[in-house]
Amino acid sequence: MEKILRLVYGYLTVLISGEQIERFLNLCKSRGISLEKIRYLQERQIMAQMSATDFFQLRTVRNKTGVHIQIKRKRGLPFFFFRNKKRKAFFAGILLGSVLLLGLTGRIWNIHIEGNVRNSTAEILEFLEKQGVTHAMPKRKVNCSEIAAAVRREFPETTWVSARVEGTRLILEIKEGIPESKEADTQEKTCSLAAEKEGVITRMIVRSGIPLKKTGDTCKAGEILVSGEIPVRNDSQEVVRYEYVHADADIFISRSVSYYQEIPLEYEIQEVTGKKKQRFFIRAGSWYLGLYEKEDADWRIFSEEIPLCLTENFRLPVSLGKVCLTEYHSVKGKYTEEEARKKAAVLFWQYEKRLLKQGISIAENHVSTVMNGTSCICKGTLKIIEKTGKETETERKSMENTEKTEKTPEN
Repeated sequence: MEKILRLVYGYLTVLISGEQIERFLNLCKSRGISLEKIRYLQERQIMAQMSATDFFQLRTVRNKTGVHIQIKRKRGLPFFFFRNKKRKAFFAGILLGSVLLLGLTGRIWNIHIEGNVRNSTAEILEFLEKQGVTHAMPKRKVNCSEIAAAVRREFPETTWVSARVEGTRLILEIKEGIPESKEADTQEKTCSLAAEKEGVITRMIVRSGIPLKKTGDTCKAGEILVSGEIPVRNDSQEVVRYEYVHADADIFISRSVSYYQEIPLEYEIQEVTGKKKQRFFIRAGSWYLGLYEKEDADWRIFSEEIPLCLTENFRLPVSLGKVCLTEYHSVKGKYTEEEARKKAAVLFWQYEKRLLKQGISIAENHVSTVMNGTSCICKGTLKIIEKTGKETETERKSMENTEKTEKTPEN
């Protein structure tokens, strides 16, 4: 802090020489004139630092002692302004910059949102913009309590919202919870399980609901396999009411699928030559600067564009881009019979791998590979076992309709 004050008020480095150096120092001390960083250069010569205000009090002391005082260096704002007093444009720039800085600090330049999971930051920013809360808005127009209340109303998942202003930042802290209505809907949901595809049931484990099919039965697509409707009977085995549950079961069916893969013996691939180019450009709206020139068709173009952001979520309408160009050429070739069969085997292995990732296992494999002179053909059928059981809505029955259905007229 002391150094800053010295720069504000200004200080000098002076060279003092004469016969009465000691008397000069004593008189300065008695009159309250402060000398700092005193260094003896020779027997009758010293170097010291002093403030600009103390320097103007040295005249009487200098006359009494007869010393010679020479200014070696001037530092501080008073001397800076004095040296540049004719540079009006310079001081006008400083004044304009100060006013501009003062104006910028009075606005919101960054809207920071944290704690949001279900609702993205972009969605919340879009909502705030509709409410008039935008980047570069004056801080005096920011009402934190109104912003927090509006966010809670718009996004029901939020259980708590806090808004505050720190410097030029508007910070929103959000805590989210699970709406009770969704939990209740999940608990009250009832359904049956239907077959998604036609096949033969190989295994069935029912945990909830009534099975309408058994192992070994054939099912069609859309046919109900496990019903979520449970009839409640009295002692006379009459249905008195129905209860509805969420049907739950593991059902596996087997079915046949066809496989066909043809590999031409003659092929054409694209090989990279190793020649690469890079181009850079600036885009502002639809205006481009330094855009790469159009290349031949034998060049692959990969571009990357990075928008410029003034703050975390305040993007400028300007972006920097880089374009990478790689040269390639076409190469023709022909598979041997052995190479074609190996490639067909690899493709079939990849197909099996995709089935396994979907939870489908292969029970029987009737796929064969044949050559016809121009291509290698891998074809046949597979017997697969997969899980089925699509949730479908259970139609609720009223007891009046049930009684009418069960009653038969007497002859």
